[in-house]
Amino acid sequence: MLQPVAIALALVTLLSAASPSPTPIPEGTAGAGVGIQLLDIPVESQDDSRARANIVDNLTPGTTIQRRVTISNFDDVSRDAQVYAAASTIVDGKFSPDDGNPTELTTWISVDQPTVSLPAHHSTEVTVTIAVPEDAAESEQYATIWAQVNSATTGDVNTASRTGIRVYLSVGPGNGPPADFSIQELTTSRTADGTPQVHALVENTGGRAVDISGAVSLTGGPGTTSAGPFTTSLATTILPGKTGTVTVPLAHGLIAGPWDAAVTLTSGVLVKETTAKITFPESGETSVVETAGFPGWAVILIAVLALLIIAAVIVILRRRTRGATRVTVPSG
Repeated sequence: MLQPVAIALALVTLLSAASPSPTPIPEGTAGAGVGIQLLDIPVESQDDSRARANIVDNLTPGTTIQRRVTISNFDDVSRDAQVYAAASTIVDGKFSPDDGNPTELTTWISVDQPTVSLPAHHSTEVTVTIAVPEDAAESEQYATIWAQVNSATTGDVNTASRTGIRVYLSVGPGNGPPADFSIQELTTSRTADGTPQVHALVENTGGRAVDISGAVSLTGGPGTTSAGPFTTSLATTILPGKTGTVTVPLAHGLIAGPWDAAVTLTSGVLVKETTAKITFPESGETSVVETAGFPGWAVILIAVLALLIIAAVIVILRRRTRGATRVTVPSG
């Protein structure tokens, strides 16, 4: 028969294994407040920048996965952080929280430590479990795993700060529909204060949401000048079958041009590139840019020539038909 002391020691051992103790954050680690970071990344997604920062996966119904995250307290005082999953949505190209009501995905997500107590400059691991039921419908859903710190203020008002990692989960057989996108159009503009911008209209032609970042490099400017690369500060999220605009702000006061622009858009391992000759308009104006390939006037000219050729062929065929049906009456 086990003694009470032995039972207590065994219980402590089990609890320690289930809930790792906070560990000191290495000196020199940058951060502020409370942070969250994904630790487990699938081997096949090691080169995907989206999958290194977010939970991105395709699961068949009845599958359960676990992902570890690190919750860190970078402050000089102790913090209690709540760890939980909340619904998210994509609105106007932005991955946005939608905390109103639970969704199917949020009911599938659980964490082994809903509350963690962290001394100053310490971190701990939390395991996130996603269990997809057998009867789950084929779809793609979104959520956020939040680490939130509440702090009471004067009166009855409470404030909270939180940080999170995104969850992109598709349910379906196989590896799920592949992600893909295409660049539809480029435009240039200047803001009211004169800052030039390049806008790329992008269509999500795949079956997964994409987070698109952009970069623009300029060469061949007046006097063989060059500028850039200029990059987006935030990614634009586009749902499958939808379009969105990726805007890259350039340096304030950049001359109008003309420039040879190289535009590169990326989402994870997907990379799309195009080039164009651009000139920036006056402040507050926008202009359409012809991308590399046949310019617009050439496409119109080719279409007109094709119509003329078709018309000429029709005329020739009609003349031959009339000649073939003409009857000659012998004299006498």
